[in-house]
Amino acid sequence: MLAWLAWGPVAALAHEPDVFATTTSVTGEAVYDVDHTSRPCHFGNLPEQLSLEETVSRILCHDPQVRIAWADAKARAATVGVSHAAYLPRLDGRLDWSRNINERKEESVSVNGRRQLAGANFTLSWVLFDFGRRGAALQNARQMLMAANATQDATLQNAFAVAAQAYNDALAAQRNLAASRQVAELAAQNLEAADAKYKAGAAALSDQLQAQTALSQARLREVRDIGNLRQLLGVIALRMGLSPETPLKLAGDLAPLPNPFFSKAVDKLLAEARREHPALLAAQARFKAAEASVEEARAAGRPSLSLTANLAHNRVGQSEIYNGDYRERDRSIGLQLDVPLFDGFSRSYQVRRALAQVESRRSELADTEQQVSLDVWNNYQRLSIETRSLAQTSELVEQSRQALDVVQGRYRAGVGSMIELLNALTAYASAEELHTQALGSWQSSRLRLAVGLGRLGFWAVDTR
Repeated sequence: MLAWLAWGPVAALAHEPDVFATTTSVTGEAVYDVDHTSRPCHFGNLPEQLSLEETVSRILCHDPQVRIAWADAKARAATVGVSHAAYLPRLDGRLDWSRNINERKEESVSVNGRRQLAGANFTLSWVLFDFGRRGAALQNARQMLMAANATQDATLQNAFAVAAQAYNDALAAQRNLAASRQVAELAAQNLEAADAKYKAGAAALSDQLQAQTALSQARLREVRDIGNLRQLLGVIALRMGLSPETPLKLAGDLAPLPNPFFSKAVDKLLAEARREHPALLAAQARFKAAEASVEEARAAGRPSLSLTANLAHNRVGQSEIYNGDYRERDRSIGLQLDVPLFDGFSRSYQVRRALAQVESRRSELADTEQQVSLDVWNNYQRLSIETRSLAQTSELVEQSRQALDVVQGRYRAGVGSMIELLNALTAYASAEELHTQALGSWQSSRLRLAVGLGRLGFWAVDTR
């Protein structure tokens, strides 16, 4: 399985205190494998040859979608903190200051007065009992956090699959380029043999021209393969946050005879997917959150009991005309019972809306479960087909190479024709291309099955 990514520039959280330690609910480690070895997002200079793990880790650390999912999970964790805060008392303070000057005239007498008020007030409010409203809100927030974490896991696995696929595509292009260069070299050897036989009078000019045409075609294919490889390496560089012109070299090659993974029966794979797939876990959490919302909506229409307290101190400075200065203190404590009586049927419709949301989430859960099962089944069958195709194309390459060697020997011995030689060369080039395509398709099918199981990690892309 994959864990979360710890971002260098954004790993430092905001300075707001996390009293309820909600951020611990969002894992802050890097991608890890089944051995829980962490791979943080801190890299040095590019190595001379990029391994698959290095490439995938760098791409994941620069993927905006993964960053968005991680930020969403942190926001959901903060919502859990807000729900926890509802269980604590609320204390508010207020400071007042005012100055008033009054002038009035009574017949021929003018009277001036002043009044200055300074006061402080503290109010405490603490909900003691609310028939489960706060508990339902907290349950809702926790389930939505679980959904956000599962969604983050799914986003990370999808990004992992895209990164690994980009690496495998580049390896396939690298292999195609090597094959096209080999074919060009063989075509050059054929031209050399045809030219020698033509000069010796043992072959017609048409043999030399046909060999020259085959060499030109092989070189054209080589040019196109060079361009394709350069384009794919540029995509990898951009995904890693580098310039597309950055020179990259990939380590290794597509495994010619990879070991078969996922050899379990498909029923066991389906059971694992239903138990572990992050999309299904997210749908389950959203369904439970919707159920909690129903309870929260119902509890909103029930009474609540609160403890209230008040402490006030006021000082009034005023003229003798207003009876002079004085001070006053006020202290009170009591219980407050709030009983909702009538709200225009608003809460009834809030409950109806919450129940409809539960129905929607239940259908979403069923749809997700069906989609996960279909993905596992289809990808399992594709992998089985590609595994068998890989063995066939490997035999095809070996057979076409042997046939080409035999035909080359016959042509040099003067008993073979140029058409036979060119056909053999074309068959060998086609076999190499089919084998490379089979290798790429096999890797893609394995990645898609791992994603469908919800268990994609470096273990699933290691061909050793």
